[in-house]
Amino acid sequence: MKYVATAARRYRMELLGHDWFEPQTTTDRGRVIRARRAAWLAELPLVVFMLPLQVEQAPACAWCRARPRAVEYDCDGAYRTATCDAPQCMEARRLAYEGVIAYPSHRRGDQTLRIVKPVRVRSAAGSRPGVVTLDEWDDITCSCGNISSFAGFHPCLPGGALVEPDHPEWNGLWWCAGVGCPGVIVDCR
Repeated sequence: MKYVATAARRYRMELLGHDWFEPQTTTDRGRVIRARRAAWLAELPLVVFMLPLQVEQAPACAWCRARPRAVEYDCDGAYRTATCDAPQCMEARRLAYEGVIAYPSHRRGDQTLRIVKPVRVRSAAGSRPGVVTLDEWDDITCSCGNISSFAGFHPCLPGGALVEPDHPEWNGLWWCAGVGCPGVIVDCR
């Protein structure tokens, strides 16, 4: 998995000579501006300190591999998605899904998509590490460990463009959507 460095500017706000105000640290620049404006209107001596940059390593977006993955929230709390929330990345993913552009092969030009013929196995035998398998119920297991019920497989053209199953040029190729997959297209013809 690729990681990218993220940096966040932190601000510390203090009211000098006022014990009732507990100093606060935030990364939200808008909150600092609003607090300074409110303190100026109330004629309070608010002091804002810029703290050193906080640099962290975060997992990279599975699509662009240039920005950190987005953080989403659900009933279990915060989690990282597989992709970033940058507008240009979201638009490129939409265009790839519609078949307008080719989906990246893990994801850049130095690696090409591999069209792989799956090995037929019995489900009791289990999957084989590093081998694309197809069991008796036609469930695909990719070499990266992806299965149909996890990240799934999407119908695609030989170049990697995602299409709908009723597309006239589609002929049984499935693109592996596993986050760590090195760009595998499974040939189930």
